[in-house]
Amino acid sequence: MPYVTKNPAQYFSALKEDSPEALHIGLFFSRTITEQQAADLVKLGRDIKNTSRLIRCLWLRFRDGDESICAALQAFGDELVGATSIQSLVIEGKAGLAEVQCLAGFFGDNKLRGLQLRRTDIDESASAVLRPLFSGSDSLKVLDLSQNSKLGDAFIQDMLVALSEGEVKIETLNIGECDIDATDNDDIERITGSGVEMIAGYVSQCKSLSSMTCRLLNLDDVGIGELANVFKRDDCFMRRLDLGGQFGNNGIKILAEALKTNQSIKTITLGCYKNLNDVGAEALLAVVDPFSTTHADRKSEWDSVNKSNHTLQSVYILDRPTVTVNNELVTKLRSLSNLSPHQTLQTKAWTHIESNIEGISHIGLETKHMPEVLSFVQKRGELNGLFQLIRSHNTLEVFEHPSPERARLSDQMDRIERENTLLKKLLKAERERSQSLRKDNHAIRNVYEKKYGKNCPSMTTCKQLWLDFVEVLKEPLW
Repeated sequence: MPYVTKNPAQYFSALKEDSPEALHIGLFFSRTITEQQAADLVKLGRDIKNTSRLIRCLWLRFRDGDESICAALQAFGDELVGATSIQSLVIEGKAGLAEVQCLAGFFGDNKLRGLQLRRTDIDESASAVLRPLFSGSDSLKVLDLSQNSKLGDAFIQDMLVALSEGEVKIETLNIGECDIDATDNDDIERITGSGVEMIAGYVSQCKSLSSMTCRLLNLDDVGIGELANVFKRDDCFMRRLDLGGQFGNNGIKILAEALKTNQSIKTITLGCYKNLNDVGAEALLAVVDPFSTTHADRKSEWDSVNKSNHTLQSVYILDRPTVTVNNELVTKLRSLSNLSPHQTLQTKAWTHIESNIEGISHIGLETKHMPEVLSFVQKRGELNGLFQLIRSHNTLEVFEHPSPERARLSDQMDRIERENTLLKKLLKAERERSQSLRKDNHAIRNVYEKKYGKNCPSMTTCKQLWLDFVEVLKEPLW
């Protein structure tokens, strides 16, 4: 438990120090606040506003008391308005609307990065006081509503609407009820299935959210389905997930189906208050470990390797009376991987290749991929694995793969061959034209010999012969 005190003066000297070390300030409000304590609270609030030191957390714990608590807290809260040194505020215990109203001015003007309402009685009536923080803050990153008893759907709706309308970019959101296993406690105002649906809707819109805790009595299989629809989307950036409620094997199977396509969640914690046995645990394991189930052939196993989740590293199943998962499965789920997604995929790929080293044709690799495959096998299986792969009948063709120089020369040879084919066509056409002229020459000679014989002709005869030749040339050749 964090340290809290009823003596505000304890922090005076520390606030005046010029130190880079952040402070934790814890105050305890209970029974009656004396006049001296009230005066010290006012001075403490003033010193917090003026200090140069960073205050990592201001923790306010409340127990039953009289009206002097609210009076002193109001004066303290007025001094805090505009304080920028406080990084996070925790309100714990018997605090409700009255206590929150005392800090209304501070909620409207601050630089809080985190707000935690822990085991409080805060309900819908406090929404209006907290709304300026939810909708107007540009620094709030963490919102923790853990183990509260009066939140209800109305408060959740007001809060989520305010967060959606403002510029706040929540990175961590924790919503939890106290005693979620106590179904007969009428003093607790539960968040219903509609509230769970509203939470899922906000999560789907909040792209900055990376961590979420949702522990609610009415988080059942249907609620898990609402959240699962968000987790399976490509634009889900959640990294840590903590779920607790009235779900068991069926809800876990729904979640496992969504995790098959999720590429962001690394750690999951599950608190199931319905029957969860090996069936549900094996469904989770199969999402990450493709070798945990039997496959019809090598091709189907390889497909499972590619489709498996490579991001999820740990699944913690909390011990509950309804949980009967065997210890071996629990241990496996807690340590699925400690590698990056790419390294995890490489490990799975090598496990498959190693067991099928004599034949990997089912993987569908082309010849150009084989150098990389050989390099991968040599790194993972050393020389023994490399030699086994080379000896297999599927990989000898790697040595026929052309070098870059041969590929370049091959392109040049193809171009030269195309040019040579064109020249052959031109040469053939020229030969056909020459043959035609030769035939015409023979025809003219035959005409002359028939008319004049083979004797040398006179000048008049040559002239007439030349005119006849010109007439022949005028005739088209084609």
